[in-house]
Amino acid sequence: MKGKFLLFAAVLCFHVFINSCDSEQPIIEYIKAYDTIQVSDTVIVPDTVMVSDTIQLCDTIQVRDTLTVCDTLMVCDTIMVRDTIQISDTIKVCDTIQVSDTVVVRDIIEIRDTVVVYENIEECVVEEFDIENAGTRKFLEEVDYTADTAYTVSYVNTYRKTYSANDKPLPVKISWDGESEYRVVISTSPGFSNPLVVQGTSSQVDIYNLIPDQKYYYKILDSNDKILKVGCFRPVGPLRMIKGVADNVRDLGGWKVDGGHIAYGKIYRGAKLSSKSSAKDIFLNQLGISVDMDLRGIKSSESTVGPVIDEAEYVKFPVEKNMGRGTGNTQEVYQQAIRAVIGYLEEGKVVYFHCAGGADRTGTLAFLIEALVGMSESDLSKDYELTTFDGSNKRFRNYRATEDETHILYELITYLRKFGDFKTQTINELVENWATTRHSPDVDPLTPEEIALLRKYLIVKD
Repeated sequence: MKGKFLLFAAVLCFHVFINSCDSEQPIIEYIKAYDTIQVSDTVIVPDTVMVSDTIQLCDTIQVRDTLTVCDTLMVCDTIMVRDTIQISDTIKVCDTIQVSDTVVVRDIIEIRDTVVVYENIEECVVEEFDIENAGTRKFLEEVDYTADTAYTVSYVNTYRKTYSANDKPLPVKISWDGESEYRVVISTSPGFSNPLVVQGTSSQVDIYNLIPDQKYYYKILDSNDKILKVGCFRPVGPLRMIKGVADNVRDLGGWKVDGGHIAYGKIYRGAKLSSKSSAKDIFLNQLGISVDMDLRGIKSSESTVGPVIDEAEYVKFPVEKNMGRGTGNTQEVYQQAIRAVIGYLEEGKVVYFHCAGGADRTGTLAFLIEALVGMSESDLSKDYELTTFDGSNKRFRNYRATEDETHILYELITYLRKFGDFKTQTINELVENWATTRHSPDVDPLTPEEIALLRKYLIVKD
């Protein structure tokens, strides 16, 4: 049986067994029975059925190889066997058993709904799907800013021009033969627990927002719940861009840090949320986000911003000015936002933080969190610049801000370098110095213990 799929689907219901045979002559090659076979319709046996006690059927047996029963098999509708069923006691079924390999039963199976078991599905051939679009993949693979500590170069716009602006991921594509009305059930478990279900009317489905490098199992069901196809696949990342919630949305997960990588599915960043029902469904049900953290609210144009998804907890941390520019409480607000993120992670909640476009205020908070958990300075720059693929925003690491411009990466770097010796200390150390510094008598700085908790909740060891 190794390497094959075993399909066992059955439903238990109330039923009455009819004990007289149908008037039509069954098609039988060979049945060996020690007691009784009772069939109300038709028996079609191309090979052998061996029974030591009783089979009771309301409709049909179709056997292509062997059915061996030591006690009782009671079925209200159909048994279709392509290889072997071996039973030492009882199976009670009211609809259908479909077997593509072998069922071995030593006692009793009573099924009240539907059970689908795929033997050795863990050993299925894993199909890989690249979910990073070409521009972002090339940019991440080919660019390294490690040597440019002066922030004089930027390469992201070259990739944007070559591959066009695109902040959306590629889908996992699954196709099959058969009728077009379908239901696709996807899970990280071969038993299909906590599944993602996709419905439609075609012979192919595009699936988005899955976790990179995670093995998934799937089954395709037709309108009658007949299984058309089963298999498994793995999305290939590591960047996890999100489609359908808002513009410029990314999971912070996947980036390398000291000793591991940032966990997927913990924190998302992006632009203001869409009010579409489909966006709400993805936000709550597929991504499991429970906290909407809004960094808007200081600008006059943002005075009325509020929650879009009522089911999510809504919290505001309005950012007034860029880090280090002029007066204001920006430093304290970012400290408070990071502290809130740590608290939500401790409660097991998933956080989505955003501003209007998901570029500057959002990019700054992402930079600070990522630096605190150990991302390299080169990767911090690249994550900030990925917003350039959004199409409506361009963010270059070498850009120098004018007095009227805010939230520019180089300005943030210049400010953070005041919290230590940037020639001998890493950006991670400088950000930790900033985070543990008191910027206001009203707001306590982050503590080393809080930063350790942030790392605990976000870092997955490799």
